[in-house]
Amino acid sequence: MKTPKFAARSELVRYVSEVNRNRSNRPAVATFLPDPPSANPENDHLSVNSIEVESIERIATYHRSKWQGNNGEVALCVHKVFDYSDAGKKCGVQVSYDWASAKWKFRADAKNVEDAYKHRPVLGSHILLNSPSHCGVEFTRALKEHAAGRFARRLSGKGRFHLF
Repeated sequence: MKTPKFAARSELVRYVSEVNRNRSNRPAVATFLPDPPSANPENDHLSVNSIEVESIERIATYHRSKWQGNNGEVALCVHKVFDYSDAGKKCGVQVSYDWASAKWKFRADAKNVEDAYKHRPVLGSHILLNSPSHCGVEFTRALKEHAAGRFARRLSGKGRFHLF
């Protein structure tokens, strides 16, 4: 299976639910808010898909099947890895590119440095609910409540969603 490299210019796709679609194809701020913390913090991330692994049309098919009952147009917002990393930095997370490992890293706490992006493929028995391009923006778990809102505002203001 192909895996994403998460280069600065690589593109990540975020699904925009119907309630988060504003006028002029603008995503609502809530589109980029991290999910509430789970019982296992290592599983907390902002779900995105990588265009390096799968076409945007295939990603749209996955989201249409998973969230929309195979009906209607799917709204997807595309940002570069750099946009996510830059927004994280501006919101207080120490995100940087580690040239030795060729990966983006973030400081989770005083002791731990972790990968800022991880490939998290969703593979199951039903082909339409498979997502080999699913990834996580891992550093969002390091955002405090106020910073999470700032992070979401930065990304929602940076682009428009596209309908597929």
